[in-house]
Amino acid sequence: MTEARVFIDLKEGVIELEGPIEFVEKYIAKYAPGGAAVQTAVEKPAARRGPGRPPKAGKPVRKKKVSCDKIVADLTAAGFFGQERGFGAIKSEMTAIDPGCSDNKIRKALKNAIAAGKLASSGAGRGMKYAEPAAI
Repeated sequence: MTEARVFIDLKEGVIELEGPIEFVEKYIAKYAPGGAAVQTAVEKPAARRGPGRPPKAGKPVRKKKVSCDKIVADLTAAGFFGQERGFGAIKSEMTAIDPGCSDNKIRKALKNAIAAGKLASSGAGRGMKYAEPAAI
């Protein structure tokens, strides 16, 4: 049997009803001011779960990994390496696209692009600059 509970405050002349829905509706009609709509909270019995094991959690969703080599190729095609760029500028641009690109992955991607002839490097160590072959 469903239960209902109503709380009416006629300027602190408190009326509180609780019981079966028919009982509550009867007294709401009697005491509700001017037939105003009064909200009733219907309490439903809690859903019972039978014994057994819980449902499977499902497979975790894996994010699509973007290759750092592909990002370097995209930046080259977009003209990012039209002028000489230092490692810091390249790193900030690449981590904005994919935060999973670490320093080592970026350096390896740049090295692969140089070996493929898509980029050229000048300088040594921390002064290394990368640009398109025609720009250097």
